[in-house]
Amino acid sequence: MKLKHFKIGLMVCFLFGINACHDELDIVDPNRLSNESFYENADQAVAAVDAIYNALIIDGMYQRMTPVYNDGRSDELSCRSPWVFLTGLSNFTVPGTDAALEIFWAGHYIMVSRANQALENIPNIEMDEGLRNRLLGQAYFLRALAYFNLTNVHENVPLILETPKGGDSYYPSNEGVTRDMVYSQVKSDLETAIGLLPLNYNSVEGPDQGQFGRATQGAAQSLLGKVFLFEGNYSEAGRYFEAVINSNEYALGDNYFDLFTQDPGLENSNPGKIFWADFTTSTAAEFNWGGDPNVNWRQFLAITPTYSQGDFYDFYATEFLYNEMREELTVDGTLDPRYHATILSYEPDEGYTTAYGVDWFERGYTETDFFIKKYTNAATGSDAFASGFDYHIIRYADVLLMYAECLANTGDVAGAAGYVQQVRNRANLPDREAEFAALSLDDFMDQLEHERIMELAIEGHRWWDILRWGKLDDAAELAELQSHDFEFNTFAANRKVMPIAQTELDRNPNLVGNSAN
Repeated sequence: MKLKHFKIGLMVCFLFGINACHDELDIVDPNRLSNESFYENADQAVAAVDAIYNALIIDGMYQRMTPVYNDGRSDELSCRSPWVFLTGLSNFTVPGTDAALEIFWAGHYIMVSRANQALENIPNIEMDEGLRNRLLGQAYFLRALAYFNLTNVHENVPLILETPKGGDSYYPSNEGVTRDMVYSQVKSDLETAIGLLPLNYNSVEGPDQGQFGRATQGAAQSLLGKVFLFEGNYSEAGRYFEAVINSNEYALGDNYFDLFTQDPGLENSNPGKIFWADFTTSTAAEFNWGGDPNVNWRQFLAITPTYSQGDFYDFYATEFLYNEMREELTVDGTLDPRYHATILSYEPDEGYTTAYGVDWFERGYTETDFFIKKYTNAATGSDAFASGFDYHIIRYADVLLMYAECLANTGDVAGAAGYVQQVRNRANLPDREAEFAALSLDDFMDQLEHERIMELAIEGHRWWDILRWGKLDDAAELAELQSHDFEFNTFAANRKVMPIAQTELDRNPNLVGNSAN
């Protein structure tokens, strides 16, 4: 077949003259559509945006690396992996020469690239204006999400806002780029997205009608509020969180466990989901580590075997997390249900006597053993390599707690206490709103720290809370972190960020390293 195509190519050159082919030989992949032949109709516009979402479920994003980067560097988990990359990121010693640093970087720039293509081409397609706006809004949101992650992890990242056209554009520079500059672009993208996205897709007209999981106005407002929160701008952050709350689009589901089930019916009916990466229990032949998607992709969540004691067991819960989550009992005198969704331990008085579908002691565990449960198959013993947990990126309880933080830091501790108690109520905890309302700001923030651990443990938030609260810059706070997790003993001030991979620096002459390189 290749020989036949080559002969045809030679014949075309001969017929049209040597000059028509002397500059270059354009090689066309028959299995791909070029830009010139693709962005022609609404269906292709939808497909282009769907391709951006596809990046959410690959290894460099939420399938594995983004959760691991965040959880591994926190004091909630420690690493015992034989893969030196994982132990290195977890104890802040990974060198820039470790090629695995490319995985996160490449995954996020795949999303950026696909978003840029959609943003450039969809405006030129003749199609329904409402659908066009929704698609562009989603592309802006997803590009913002990618850059928010990139700059938080690597700080001075190249800002690529259009598809390369040749020359130096293939070698973007990050020299002089600051996190503030990237945040500025992220905020601009999200402000644009808010004006284009619907509250939900129930009443829109078009092929996306009724679809669940696409970016919404609430998702963009939540992320924009989080950017302002990371900047310490509590007033602006609070404004966007308040808009999400007042939209009445979201609520706390009655059962915390329903957030972490592989049952699509329970997942899709949960009112607290704002934005997430959608994984399935498919057992298709090819794993979704990366590359071009195809119909044979398995689409599984890879942190399940990474965190699961029954599988790779690369990470384990720290004693700090175990003890923190057992501090306060419910009004019925039982452990917080969020503990049971997060930690696997032997609790016969509360009916927890099995692990991975087998009796606790038959598994060879002791009464004092404890392991990670959240996002693992510990409750069922199902195939970890067909894990279908949806990975939460933004959920309503986090918005409520972030809004409480904003209120407290703008002088309204009493108002903040109400939102904290709202989250506690779902866990059937005692009503302490009046107690919290009377706290000083420092004492309230100490309580909020505990509440965030209880609600959001092993969901990638704790590391960023540690950073933005300045715990790594205070000797006493750092010492406390070291008592929580031995891996902080090797933390150095330049290791708040991950190095930029040396392989990326080698291939791009315009790229410079960061403080960790």
